[in-house]
This record gives sequence, C-alpha cells and structure tokens, in this order.
Amino acid sequence: MEKTRNGSEENLKLGSLIDIVLSWTLEDALNENLYKDKVHKIPETFKSATDYKNSFIPLLFEETRADLSSSLSGVSQAALCEIKNVEHSKQLKLRKAQNQFIQFHHTIWLKSTTDYEPASGDLIAITYIRPKSLNDLNTLNSPYHIAYLNGGKNRFSDRITVLSSKCMKMDVDTLSRKNNTQKMYVVYIMNMTTNVRIWKALHSKSKGDHLNIIEKVLQPNLNSGENCKICMSGSNSQASFITKDIIRSQNLNESQQDAVTSCVRMVDCSHANTKLIWGPPGTGKTKTVACLLFSLLKLKSRTLTCAPTNTAILQVAIRLHSLVTDSLDHDTYGLGDIVLFGNGKRMKVDSYPGLEDIFLDYRVKNLMQCYAEWNHSLVAIIEFLSDPSKQYFLEMYDKYDDSLTFEGYVKRARKDIIELYQSIMTMEQFVKQRYLELREKLKFLLLTLYIHMPKSFISVNNILQALDSLKSLEISLSQAKFKQAVDDCEEESIPACFGPSSLERKDCLHILSFLSKSISLPDFKVRHQVEKFCLSNASLILCTVSSSIKLYSEEKSPVKFLVIDEAAMLKECESTIPLQLPGLCHCILIGDERQLPALVKSKIADECEFGRSMFERLVTSGYKRHMLNVQYRMHPSISLFPCKEFYDGKISDAVIVGKEKYNKHFLEGKMYASYSFINIAKGKEQFGRENSLKNMVEVAVISKILESLKHEFMRTKKKVSIGIISPYNAQVFEIQEKVKQYIAVSDTDFSVSVRSVDGFQGGEEDIIIISTVRSNESGKVGFLSNRQRVNVAITRARYCLWILGNAATLINSDSVWRNVVLDAKRRDCFHNAAENKKLARAINDVLFEIKLLDGSESPFKKLSLGGKSEKPTTSSSSRAPKQRW
Repeated sequence: MEKTRNGSEENLKLGSLIDIVLSWTLEDALNENLYKDKVHKIPETFKSATDYKNSFIPLLFEETRADLSSSLSGVSQAALCEIKNVEHSKQLKLRKAQNQFIQFHHTIWLKSTTDYEPASGDLIAITYIRPKSLNDLNTLNSPYHIAYLNGGKNRFSDRITVLSSKCMKMDVDTLSRKNNTQKMYVVYIMNMTTNVRIWKALHSKSKGDHLNIIEKVLQPNLNSGENCKICMSGSNSQASFITKDIIRSQNLNESQQDAVTSCVRMVDCSHANTKLIWGPPGTGKTKTVACLLFSLLKLKSRTLTCAPTNTAILQVAIRLHSLVTDSLDHDTYGLGDIVLFGNGKRMKVDSYPGLEDIFLDYRVKNLMQCYAEWNHSLVAIIEFLSDPSKQYFLEMYDKYDDSLTFEGYVKRARKDIIELYQSIMTMEQFVKQRYLELREKLKFLLLTLYIHMPKSFISVNNILQALDSLKSLEISLSQAKFKQAVDDCEEESIPACFGPSSLERKDCLHILSFLSKSISLPDFKVRHQVEKFCLSNASLILCTVSSSIKLYSEEKSPVKFLVIDEAAMLKECESTIPLQLPGLCHCILIGDERQLPALVKSKIADECEFGRSMFERLVTSGYKRHMLNVQYRMHPSISLFPCKEFYDGKISDAVIVGKEKYNKHFLEGKMYASYSFINIAKGKEQFGRENSLKNMVEVAVISKILESLKHEFMRTKKKVSIGIISPYNAQVFEIQEKVKQYIAVSDTDFSVSVRSVDGFQGGEEDIIIISTVRSNESGKVGFLSNRQRVNVAITRARYCLWILGNAATLINSDSVWRNVVLDAKRRDCFHNAAENKKLARAINDVLFEIKLLDGSESPFKKLSLGGKSEKPTTSSSSRAPKQRW
C-alpha cells in the first residue's frame, strides 16, 4: 500500500495505523486534501455496532495526518538527541495489497541526553542536521527517515528499536564514507499512543457481549432502564443504606443526591444501561463522582473510572482517596481494592501525599519486595524468638570464632567462651538489636500487605494482631532484666534465661506461626504478573480512557460499571476503548457539552463532527440527564451571566458564595470589583508566534495589574491565586514572557498561572484575568466566538473576574461576546482602561513602541510585528524527489 490516497476505502483497513503513517510522503502529510474525498460526516444512526466503529476509521487517518502536519510545522523547536550508531536493519513484514509495503526493524544507540528521552509510541524523524525549519527535511543534502518507536528507551542502556518503511543503513554507510564526522539525530515529532489505541479498539474482534453496551447506547429507547422497577424503586436495602450514609456524611445537595442514588440503583440490574450526569462549572461534579465511586466500592461492584486526561483522572483519584481514607475503619486497610494506573511522570503522583498508596507502579514495587522477602523474614523472626541464645552464639561464632562449633560449645559449656562472646557483644545488646531489625523488616512487609493487598486476600485482624504482638514484645524487651551471670543459667534453660518471659514469646510465636499458614502469597517472579494480579482483583480501577485498553485481557474479573468523567471532552471514537470491555453492563457519563469538546486539528474532520462526544450524541438523541444545579465556585456577580446565557437560568448559587467573606477585593476601585469588563479601545492585534494572534497593549495592561496585585500582596500578605487566560497561544507566550518574574517565584501565597482556555478547563483561581486579544474595526473575532470556549473562560474565577478587550470589536462581532459587553454595561460593570492613570500610561508606552517599529524599514520590522510564518514549499530546487518517509 504505497500511497493511501490512491487506495480505496477498503484498502485503508488492510494495514495498521502505523503502516499508513509510514507509507506517507512528506507531501502526503502536509496535503490538507489527502482524505477529502474519503471521509464522510458521522451518521446519526447505524446498522450495527460494527458499522458504528467503521465510520470513524477514515476520519482517524485524516486527524492523524493533520496532527502530524501541525507537529512538523514546529520541528525547529522539537526536542532531539544525538545517535551513536544504527545497527543493520532487517525486513520485518510485507503487506500484500495493490502495492508492496515493507517495514524495516532498526536498533539505534543514542548518546546521553537531557533534552529528549524517546518513549514508546513516539513518531520520530532521523536526520543528519538539526532542522531549523520544515524545509530542512527531505532535501538532497539531508535525507531523513520517519520511524515509530515500538518500545521506549531501555532503562539499562541507550538503545531504542524503531519501525521504518525505509532501510536506513544504506544512507548511513554512504554518508559515513563521505564524512567520518557525520552526525545523526533523533527528532521528536509526536506521540501516537492514543491514536494507535483508538485504531485497535475500532478493529477489535468482539466476542460474546463485548459490544452489548455500545448497541444499547446507540438505541436509547431499547431497555434503557428508565422503566426498570429495580432501578426506580431503590428497594435494595444495603445499597440504599450505604448510599444514604455517604450522602449524609458528605452533605450532598438534592441534585447531587439524585445523581448518586439513580446510578447506585443499577447495581442489581442485569440490563445494559447508560446514565448521564450533567455537571456545569462549579457544581461539585468531582465530589459527586467520588461519592458515587465510594458507594460502588462499599457495594463491591467492580468499576472502571476513566477520564480523557491525566489531570482529570488525578482530580477524581485525589478526591476519592481523601473520602475513602477519612472513612476507613482501619487506617489504610482497604486501599488495596483501589488502583490508579498510568504514566507516573506525567501524572506527578509524588506531588500528592498518600496517593502513591493506590498507584499501580508504587504498589507493584512494594508487593514484589514483599513476595520476595515474606517467607524468609517470617522464618527468621520465628527462629530467633524460638531460641534467641542459639542465634546469639551462632552470630558470635560466625563473626569472631571458628575454633569451636556451636554443638561443641553446648557439650562443653565452657564458661570462658561465654565470657569471651559477652565481652564482644552482650546477649542483651544482641537480642535487642536483632529483634528490632527483624521486627522493622516484618512490620514493613505486614504494612505493605495491609495497604496494597485486596481485602479478600488479607484479614485485617490477623495483621493487626501480629503488629500488636510485635509491639508488645518490643516494650517487654526494653524493660526485661537480662541475666549477666552465666553461672545462673543451666544448659537446658539457655533460651529462657535471656530477655522477655517465655509466655510473651510463646504468644508472639503462636501468632506469627498462624500468620505464616493463613497468608499464602502468590509466587510471582515478574512485574507483569503482579500488575495483572492487582488489576484483576481491584474493585475500583482509575486510568485515562486511552489506558483502559490495558484491561482487555482481564477476563477473569469483568468490570460491571464504567464511569467516564469529563465525557463531553472525549472524542466519540476514543470512548469505544473502555466501552468494549468484556462483561460491561452499565455506563455512566459525567460531563457538560456546553464546555469545550475534544480538540480536533483537522478542519475536514471537525466539519465531519469527529470531535463530537458520545455524551453530546446521547443528549441530542434525547437521553435524560441528571443536572447538578447548585454552583459553589463563583461569586454571584460572576455566575450571573454564564448561568443565564449558557444554562437557561437553571443553576442557583450555593449559600456559601453569597456570604460576605466571599466578597473579596484585592485592589481598590470599581474597575477591580468582583466582575468587570475593562475596555482597551486602543489595542492592536498582530500576528505572533506560529501564525497566532497577540495584542501587546493588553499584555502591558495585564502586566501593570499584576504589578499592583503583587504590591498589595506584599502590603497585606493575604494569600491569592491568579489565573491569566487567553484563547491565543501567541498571547499566552507574550504574557508569560512579560510576567515571568511573578511566575518563576515559588511563593504558594502569591501564585500566577498563564494558560490558554483549553489549558484552564477544569481549573479555578481566586482571580481570573481574560485577554480577548481581538481589536479591529470589522468585528472579526474568529474562533473567539465559540460559545463553549467563552463559557469555560468566564467560569474559572472564585472571587474576581476581569475581562480585557476592545468593546467595539466584540459588540460588532455579533457573537456571544456582544452579549458579554452589553451585559456588563447594563450592570454598571463596564470600565475604560484609559481612565486609570497607571493603565493609561502603560497603554501609551506600548503604543509608542509599536509606532516606532511601524516606522522602521529594517528587516526586523516583519519579525517584530509577527509577520506570518512561511509555509513550506514543495518546489524548492534543494528538495529531494518525492519519496516515502
């Protein structure tokens, strides 16, 4: 399959996604029309679940191509590392379609680097120069290769293995003969792990009822459970009692209670069912999800909880962990029934105290140590307590004396030998020291089992009894009177004449002996076995949606419930990964389709609704939603507009946000009240980095406001967190550069975060400052008009929301921003930045700088004004003939 664009739609399905990507030429990747005639809008109805899955495949190719094209355009900033050597390649596989397609397997040895560490799933470029632009790829003087890492860097060496559609060794040998000092580089392009997993899910061979839940989801009127007597009655006394107890302890409001109880009622139902929980901003969605999961944990209903991103699933895990640990009867006993897994570095699990107790990597590491040392440690302490004096003389003999065996000592009972040993280390010193060593080791192993093993494998009473006995023996040992006169010790009573009483020691020995018989640990030798054990026996599993593919092989203990948080941010095709888990019966989707959807880079795929979520599909199909209708985040003056504009006035303010302590003022003046629109009439929109827009006048105003906030903080020492949001990446960069002195300071009492709207979804800060950027006479605002993006931006603040923008431009835009400005004027929350002396001076200063640059004829002018970046040309004389990666 040499060219995907020349193949029929059926041929697209012959190879894997990696085959397709590696078969593209550079021109293919940059060609926006490559799949234009092969993709179609995703239908509203389908003949079958298989037909449903197949509808996403061409669009997945197109979105992957667009993602690759976007990544290639930024290749000059890409991370890279240098190559030491490339081993001889070998042909790995041959595709027999209309055209032959060969893949080669290569082993690459890397030089040590801190810039880039290749990871599994990375798509990389192998180059002979550091690329400064896209034009540096595929030139006659600098041939390149695109390759896929089917495994990350070996942690014990600098070796990686890659797949490529082209043999690299020939080029390496040719270049080496020309120049012995020729360098080679691995340049990071993008990671394809998620797309590869989607591909696998769309092509999975379903068995039995694996597609049952998808078929039910796609037919909302068929046995949805809305009329099920069990679901509606809530007659299950155990489920009802447990849920009510949790609801009472967590003080859930009525809408949160309804959401939790309606989902828990499904526990005893066998029909496939799907429920939607609608969680607008600040309505306690994460708290509700945590209470639902805790109820399912207590009911021992095996549940998988997913979210689109590491950040989102971490928020659920943190809230759930806190709820569970506060409610456990025995400290951390029971956490073994919960497991969180994923990329530890990206999740930054170490930053959240206690969360490592449920994190899979940490759990596996501790359990492997426990499995390896359990029997040895238990036998060692039992032998020690059975005869401490024998252990003492054996220790002394091994270390200091090889002239007499222990048996010889027992027969001869020589007083001088005993006195010699005690002059080196007394029996008291030895017993206390050795017991503490053995006890600490066994205590660690017992606590490891206590925390990390599922409750069904470990009895809490046995563990606690053993720990108590060991502690009591330690106290007794510290108070014991050791007989120093060996004359008083008869030969047959040596074990009893040193240390604690025989009764205490016998009790402890009895408990430990029983423990060795009652706890039978699996004989696991490799990490994978321990991982599988933990995942197979956990009641609650948390991971990203993409990572849930790891559970496909866990057929021993099927998952009954699937809970997807932030479901409206998830591409519909990605949700097919967890929805095909064997045995899945119930699906609960939590989200808000009126906030940001999944990011789609291809315009063609976006127009075909590739980014639509299953949550949105079901809402459109008429699925009933349980709405959370009380918001706890925003000051009432902030929540007023979004609640009316986006939620038809159905959301009310919680009592807490209306109290006087929520009415905080961080700067003097009406302009800096809880809610205000700050008009910057003289703003200048310009092109900045990566052809994105910036407005340096708004940057200057934000800098001045931040300066005032810092000054006020230094005076009052009142803790404050500040978020600065802009829809444009170039503006985010400029603001970060301007205020980096505030961002760099690690002061938890004065924190500043600058991000795009997409980067702030799910976040909140005390103060939010929004930079809208657009400033023109025609009222053009581009993607700024997106209602979902506006909703997210203006619902992140707790106490103060200050919106910066050109009022005339926004009013003329005929978008939701027109309503924002007019609403601010009606409420007397509209202010002109030029009327504030400090802001007016900052505006004039930056306008003067812009005018100076406008008058310059230097080549620097275009760069300064952020001229559009050049698009890669395909007719350059230095370009190599068209070829596969």
